[in-house]
Amino acid sequence: MIEITSSSDGKAELVQRLGTLIVRWQEATQRFDEEVGAMFQLGPAERLCLSFLTSGPQTASAIARATRLTPAAVTSLIDRLEARNFVRRRADPHDRRKVLVEAAEATAAVIEKAYAPMAIAGAASLGRRSIEELRLLTEVIEEVLAIQEQMTEQLQSGG
Repeated sequence: MIEITSSSDGKAELVQRLGTLIVRWQEATQRFDEEVGAMFQLGPAERLCLSFLTSGPQTASAIARATRLTPAAVTSLIDRLEARNFVRRRADPHDRRKVLVEAAEATAAVIEKAYAPMAIAGAASLGRRSIEELRLLTEVIEEVLAIQEQMTEQLQSGG
């Protein structure tokens, strides 16, 4: 763990504690997602695809970008998920030559059983916070997320 120089006002200790808590949060999220995967027999790429589809129907190429899989691997992924009723393909209403992939009934079951209780508990916790606290939390999480994404990109580019 990276040590932060102590300060008389306790700020350094709080920064250290927050850093530790963020790491624990990431680890807990990963363990939770792995448990969901085991419960529903979904691998990491399948879970990532289903998570991406919760924002609405997507093209296979958009899924490929989101999952960082090749087009052939995404086709296989979609085939597996479709066979298990997690997704379905449908024509794009704006361009009938395109096919959209959308979440299906089994995905709703995953959300209902695993993720809805977490969302409800989280919303209850956040609901006890003031508007100012929520704004601050939002700002901090957005900053930490941007840092995480930037560091990931640096690692991917070999830096």
